[in-house]
Amino acid sequence: MSMKTVLITGASGGVGEATARLFARKGWNVVASARAVERIGGWADRPNIFRLAMDVTDEAGVQAAVSSAAAHFGGLDALVNNAGAGLAGAFESISEADLKAVFDVNLFGPARTIRAAIPHLRARKSGVIVNVTSITGRLGLPFMAPYDSTKFALEGLSESLSYELSAVGIRVKLVEPGGVRTQFSHKWVRNALYNPTLDGLIDRMAVGMTKAKGPEGVARAIFRAANDRSARLRYTANGSGPLILLNRLLPPSIWRGMVASSFLKTR
Repeated sequence: MSMKTVLITGASGGVGEATARLFARKGWNVVASARAVERIGGWADRPNIFRLAMDVTDEAGVQAAVSSAAAHFGGLDALVNNAGAGLAGAFESISEADLKAVFDVNLFGPARTIRAAIPHLRARKSGVIVNVTSITGRLGLPFMAPYDSTKFALEGLSESLSYELSAVGIRVKLVEPGGVRTQFSHKWVRNALYNPTLDGLIDRMAVGMTKAKGPEGVARAIFRAANDRSARLRYTANGSGPLILLNRLLPPSIWRGMVASSFLKTR
């Protein structure tokens, strides 16, 4: 039986690296892609891992890179869209250019790789696409409007595609992590009117990140989703499950009061 092949974006560190390492250990061929491919470390020096430079904001580059990935190992069985960018803060002070840039990476990036990968996955008649969103793809948090809206949009794209692509044998999955201790960070946009509350939020998020679990749990959820042949769409990781359930069960007024009291405190 031939080895399966997975293409993972954003594999130079954090969740992407942990996922690439796990798939490789489990006997998959791994195409580890990153915009700064030189940052992919020595862990990728093995026959079943192929380093690939790919900028998800470059349409022509994505098409060429995905074709190269499929050619290298003789096909493509899975795509993991993990690459992402962060942007948060006072929304009225966020420029349109910055807003477009974060959507270009977090939404249009996966859209580009999906369109490029579909013909290769369809040829397998059993392909799978795993899109990594966030707990904030299910519930919005204060000062996180730019980032959260990209993840909400990717959730909608994925849910719709899950029906469409099932007709050609491709499964679509969503992995929704809670906090993950990695080098990923947001670009925080400040505004004097909001700074006291914003400072408090940034402080609490920094403390929370030191207590968060590492990326390995998210990698396991991605691997489980990629190998699950059921119609299940969403998979939680790193503690997101209980909060998403709580959000669904509580009356909206109580949930929103809890969020406000937890996140809208001054420093």
